[in-house]
Amino acid sequence: MNTGSVATQAQVTQAWEPVLQQCGEQALDLGEQILAVAHQIAANPLRGPLTDPGRSPEAKTALARRLFAEHVDGRVVELLGALVRGRWSKPTDLSHAMHDLGIQAILAGARAANRLDEVEQEVFSVYNLLVDNRDLRLALEPSKRTSQDSRVSLAHKVLGPSLSSSAMSLVTWCVRHETEGGVPRNLRRVAELAAALQNRTIADVTSAIPLSPEQEARLERILEERLGTDVELNLIVDPDVVGGVRVRVRDLIIDSTVHSSLGGLRTQLAG
Repeated sequence: MNTGSVATQAQVTQAWEPVLQQCGEQALDLGEQILAVAHQIAANPLRGPLTDPGRSPEAKTALARRLFAEHVDGRVVELLGALVRGRWSKPTDLSHAMHDLGIQAILAGARAANRLDEVEQEVFSVYNLLVDNRDLRLALEPSKRTSQDSRVSLAHKVLGPSLSSSAMSLVTWCVRHETEGGVPRNLRRVAELAAALQNRTIADVTSAIPLSPEQEARLERILEERLGTDVELNLIVDPDVVGGVRVRVRDLIIDSTVHSSLGGLRTQLAG
């Protein structure tokens, strides 16, 4: 996003946070409504009229009310009104902001119910499932042979029985939202947002053989000192990795052999 979009989203998000705190567990429902509205805006030619700089803020707010006031909670309508009154560098930035706000609302509802960690683990388990299961991953990806609704229906059928309502809502968004990297990337993004709300960072750790419990504990301590947050290790065994451990934190890969970037991590892991 460019400066205008970033400033608008930051301002609206700051004003929205107290609303979420007051909602408690009901934030889940608001989050689902926000994502549904975002989907409707993206699926229909609405982003342009709702972000058109040639329209007055009042006209855009009136349009948003006319379209959605009878269908969603008044708080969601007020949120949308605040969004369309702002300045957007690109029409698509409005949808991206709504996606972020919807996901954050669902996670806020889970946190209010003391289930945020559980929801994070559920979403991450689906991510790992798709990484390992190529057939299911491809079945959930956008394709000319399947509709979006059919892919969402498949996700509910296969994954729904084992997921909470909060996690299933997030997984539904991950399947519905088309982006580079597909469903796994969306799932990973949601899991990382959930972890961040708990002051925790997910680190992928790939090694040729499983790490011992002692090595895991040492690695956690080392990464926590470097990152300044709690760390959750996602352990991956790959025989092709030679010479140590590869650590990936978000988009940062910390040296395939680790010894240079983390100051002799291999020695530290050995005790």
